[in-house]
Parts: sequence; structure tokens; C-alpha cells
Amino acid sequence: MNKILLSLSLVTSLGVSSEWSQPNRLTYVGVEKNRNYDATEPAVAFNTNQNKYLIVWEGNNQAANLATDEVEIFGKLLNAENDEVVTDTFRVSFNGSNLSNKYHARQPEVVYNADANEFVVVWFGDDNKNGMVEGEFEIFAQRINAADGSLIGNTKRVSDMGPTANRSYDALNPHISYNSQDNLYLVVWHGEEGSAASPLGSFEIYGQLLDTNLNEKGNNDFVISNMGPANSDDYNAFSPVASYNSTENEFLVVWYGEDDRDGRVPDEYEIYARRVNAQTGQLLGGDSTSVSYIGLNGDIARAAKYPDVSYNSLLNEYLVVWSADDSKNGHVGNEFEIYGQVLDSNAVEKGKNDFIISEMGPIGSNSFDAFRPKVEFSPLTNQYVVVWRGDDAVDGEFEIFTQRLDAESQVRLGKTSERLSFAGVEGSLLYDARRADIAFNTESGQFIAVWEQEDSTENQLEGEFEIFSSQWSDSEFVLNSSMTGSWYDSGRSGEGYILQMLPNDNVLIVWFTYLPDIADQAWILGVGKKYQNRVVFKNLNITHGGIFGEAFNPDDVEVVTWGDISVEFDGCNNGIINYESGMFDYGFGHHSFNRLTSVNGFECGATEQSDDIYNWLTGSWYDPSHSGEGWMMEYLGNNRVLMYWFSYDDVGNQKWFLSVGNIDEFGLIQFNEVSITDGTYFGDEFSSDSVNVLPWGSVQMQINHCNSISVIYSSGISIFGQGELLAKKLSVIDGQQCNL
Repeated sequence: MNKILLSLSLVTSLGVSSEWSQPNRLTYVGVEKNRNYDATEPAVAFNTNQNKYLIVWEGNNQAANLATDEVEIFGKLLNAENDEVVTDTFRVSFNGSNLSNKYHARQPEVVYNADANEFVVVWFGDDNKNGMVEGEFEIFAQRINAADGSLIGNTKRVSDMGPTANRSYDALNPHISYNSQDNLYLVVWHGEEGSAASPLGSFEIYGQLLDTNLNEKGNNDFVISNMGPANSDDYNAFSPVASYNSTENEFLVVWYGEDDRDGRVPDEYEIYARRVNAQTGQLLGGDSTSVSYIGLNGDIARAAKYPDVSYNSLLNEYLVVWSADDSKNGHVGNEFEIYGQVLDSNAVEKGKNDFIISEMGPIGSNSFDAFRPKVEFSPLTNQYVVVWRGDDAVDGEFEIFTQRLDAESQVRLGKTSERLSFAGVEGSLLYDARRADIAFNTESGQFIAVWEQEDSTENQLEGEFEIFSSQWSDSEFVLNSSMTGSWYDSGRSGEGYILQMLPNDNVLIVWFTYLPDIADQAWILGVGKKYQNRVVFKNLNITHGGIFGEAFNPDDVEVVTWGDISVEFDGCNNGIINYESGMFDYGFGHHSFNRLTSVNGFECGATEQSDDIYNWLTGSWYDPSHSGEGWMMEYLGNNRVLMYWFSYDDVGNQKWFLSVGNIDEFGLIQFNEVSITDGTYFGDEFSSDSVNVLPWGSVQMQINHCNSISVIYSSGISIFGQGELLAKKLSVIDGQQCNL
């Protein structure tokens, strides 16, 4: 962009609107650089009273009097402010006998109880107590003092699937949520009970309410799912998670499974949801809700698995996320990405259907995948953060990735599929990062992501897993009228963005750029709402059909929905833009950008313009008889004006021209060197070196009064020719006043 506007002073301050911290290793289990000791399957929860995190995991530990391959649950308290360890590693579970590798505890989950200042950890495992035998897996729970990590009371057995001492019946994959109104916990899992609802070999979702002392409340091991016909082991439900709705005092439980509804068949996996009364455990509504629709009913080649869910307390709705190989938008079989669906408080779908969240590798390649998402909501910034395991740059090199989403619109924020982990040697398939979890800090507004990872360092090697973390902090910057101006990516000079901060929190954006398939111009525009440090633009438009000059007819202009954009700022001079187009050739992506211009009087933090009679020029102008084209004007001070003219050529293709002019003593703006460009493409094919800046002609604008400018133009390009127009003010900057 600066190659076009050499006369403008450039403000460059590189940066992005928010940052994830560098990965921090949290655990050091067993002997260093020894593959016999691992920490895996992490989970995390936040202590709202004392600003601490509890991280729990499954693993073995030489210091805990365990056999080398004896797996138990461990935990560690972490100070949320500085990542300092509050309590060193402590043991949570005691399944079976010490120094015996016959009994194990696996897959912990954790929740925080603010009223009692306690954590509760659940897991599945086998034990030798109370008649249980090795290989008989049930769900267990343990209370933990949130201040110091000490265990409270004894471990409680939560589930009882099938007859005692029978290895044929199991309870697996537990999850726990907390009802803050009634001081109750809901534990859910998938299991086989040996009843008609769940015969041997058929898994359904079960639940159990617990009081604060972990005593069972309500019905014992009540069934939540109902997959397929009774007495059939062809239909199953797996991997449940639950989220508490504090407005309705309900839980929403989601899982993946097989069902026979609407022509679905065994081995066809979709996501399902069911509402549960948080006080009684009673199932609410009719049958479970089918959340995902992957491929066609009856098609076992596509699957949706491993859901997670988070409750939005501001909008009284849920976001469900999962991993699937969907068949839409160019994706192919076994190309797994992360998808999402918003459900209202009645578990009814709303908004975009099965929208894509992740972007691993090129679309249409099943060499790159995204698995096992986790999601958390921030009521402070009204956004979701999703984390997952995936391979992106190199097939088979799995790392942890994240995506932030605007909760109101589900539009992506920040970088697209941002990478969090850096396991081992870059590009090597020998090192893996996986099993992510995430928690939200209600005090600072931070998120923390945790995961298990191999590494190549002086004290860790391939095959040795430890727990790592990263924290994200949002910008405290708040948008105001000073953000009005032109912006560009310094690595993409030749295209850019115009922002106008309008009244009532509205923001106008125009992206002047190029076509994806032809080395020629395009422009995209729309209006969004500002929220704190960001703006989301839904359903931006691109146009076609207008004819430049006297032949222009507003009725010829075709308006086509292009897609969505978000912009975020961490200060007055820099930010990041994320885009996703519904027009396949434009695709998706993100760019950091910097300020190119500041409009006169609106310095950083200002809410009103200084007294310069030409400040009013900044804004959008158009000729009412030419609705569908127009000018974006920026008054730069010292009688200098930047003009963008967005119009068409003689066959209806979008064109944009620009120039910097000077205002004379009679209010005449002379734009003597108007330019037009071509030579490059949209997106990844863009090249600043390929941009051709060509002379277009000249424009004169006579300022008549606050709402009128007479325009005379003369182009050296024959298809544009000469002519006159009468411009009226179309948009006003927030806080702007006319003193003409």
C-alpha cells in the first residue's frame, strides 16, 4: 500500500491483538530422559477464590512408591498470576495395591466448587477393594482442598456397572460438572450395565448426582442416552461431557454414538445431546437432540466424534464442538476438522449449521487432521476458545492448535488455527503433542491450555510425555473513533483496509484488494459492530454489474454475499484481521496489519475532532443517482485529502482508484495523479512486487457545503472518459461535526 501512497507518513508498530505465552513445562515425573515414566491425559480447572489452577493427569511416578508401569492420578496447584507452583505433585488416586501393575486409574476430569473451595476429581479404574477385581472398570471421585491440594475424605466409587467382580461390564470416560445453585455434582460416563437398555457389549451414557460430600443423590446410575432399539449391541454411545446452565438450572450432556433414527445405521457416528434437570437428574424434553449431520444418513464413511460443550451465560446458549470428516465445502473422507454448533437453552440448533472451526492443511487433503477438541467460554469478552490436536504443516507431526470465536456470530478471531505447542524437532514425526484441555480464569480473563507432549531437550526425549501449558491474555484496548483511517499489512503493500468508526458502535470496512483468479482489482465492504477491542463483520458483500460513467444504472449492480471478517486491535496502530469467505476461491486466512493513515483531529484516545473546517470531509460520499459506487474520503490535516473511488469498468467489473490531493483557498480539492492498479491476486498468491501502479487521470472536487461536493473527473483511460457527479455525505464518523 505504501508504494501507492508515498507521500503519506506511515505509522508502523508491529503486533497482534492478543498473545499466547510460550509453552511451559509443568511436570517432571520419574527419572529424566526415561521413557518408563510419563504424565498424560491432563485436565485443568480454575479456583475463582484464590486465583489458582489445579492440573491433574494420569501417570506413573518413581517418587510415589509405584511400580514402573502402575498408572495413578496426580495433581499440582499452579498460581494463575505467575505460573509458580503452589504445591508440588501430589497423588490423588490409590487404586489397588502399591507396587502392583494390575490396577490403574485413568483419564481424570476435574471441577471446582467455589462454595466449598474444593476441587473434585473423577476418573475410571479398576481396584481390589469392596469385591472389585482387576479389569473391572468403574468411576471414582476424590475431593481436594483447593488451598493446599490435600485430599478430603476417602475416594468414593461412583458407578456400579453390572454385577460386582465381573470384568465384562465397565464404566469409562467420566466427566464432572458442578451445579452451583444446589451444590450438586453431575458425573457422566459411558458404560454397559447388563440391562435391556444397555446389554453386554452395548454402551450407553449414564449419570449420577453427588452432593458436596460425594454421597449419591437421586436415581442410581440413571441412563441418559437411548441409542437404537433395546437389547441391541449394534448401537452405542461414547465419550460424554456435560455443561451446567446456571440460568435454567440444567445440565446439557453431549456424546457421540450410533442410532437408528432417520435411516441411520450402526457404525454411523454423530453427536447427540440431552438436557438434564440439575437438581433431580430428570431427563428433560423428548428424545436426545441430533446435533451433527455429517454426510448423508446411512453413510458410515463419515463420522463425528469426541464432542465437548460450553455454556454461554450471556446468551443462555451452548456451543458444542467435535471432530468430523464432513463432506461439505470441498472436504473429503478421512479429512477430520473441528466443527461447531450453537444450541439454545432447549438444545435446539441456532445459527450456522455444523460450521467449521479448524483449518488443518489444504482443503481436500486427508493427510492433515484435527482431533479431540475442548472448548471454554469467556463471559468477560463474550468469546469461545477451542483447542485441539492436529497436524498442519507436516503430515503426521501432531501439535496443539487453538481458535478463538466471537460468541455472538461464531466468526473466527485472531489467527486461523494458531499453533500452541512445539514438540521436539521441527518437522519430525517422532515427537507428539496431544490430549489438550482448557480452563477460563474469571479474575484475569485469561485462558490456560494444557496438554501432554514429548520433547527434545536436555531433560526430555522422544517417547517421554510430560504436561505443558500456555496462557492467553486479551488486550485491554478499547476501540474509539481514532481507529478511523487506512490500514495495511506491511508484507502485502498494494492492498489494504479502510475503517470508519460510525455512531451507535457501527463500523464500516472496505477491503480494497484483488480477484483470486484474475490479476485485477476487487473490493469488499460491510458494516459490523464494535465490542471492546474487536469488530465482527458478518456477511460482507462484493458487487458486480455497474457501468462506469453516464451509463451507470443502480439497478445493474448485483450484490453478492462474500463472507465474514473480524478485526482486533491491541492499540491505536496495529491489529489482526481474520477472514473466511463463502466464495471458495477466496478461502480463509489472517493478516497482521498496521496503521497507514490517521484522520485529522482523531488522535489516539480522542473522542472529538479538533477545530478544522475540513474535518467533515472524512467519511463516505456518493451520488444518489449512482448508488452502488462512491468515495471514501480521509482528511489528513494541512489541507491534504486522501480519496478512494470505488466503482466499475465498462463491463461491470469492480475497480478502485486513489489519490492524495490538496485543498486550495477556494475549497477546491485537486487530485492530479489518480492511480489504478492490477497485476496480482487475492490471498496466498498476492505479491507486492507484482502490483502495477498505473496513471488513471485526475479528479477535481469542489466543496459546496457540509452535504455537497461537485465532482469533475477526466481519465486518460478511454473506458472511463470524462464526466461530472454530485456527491452527498453518506456516513459520518462518531463524534464528527460539520463546521463548513
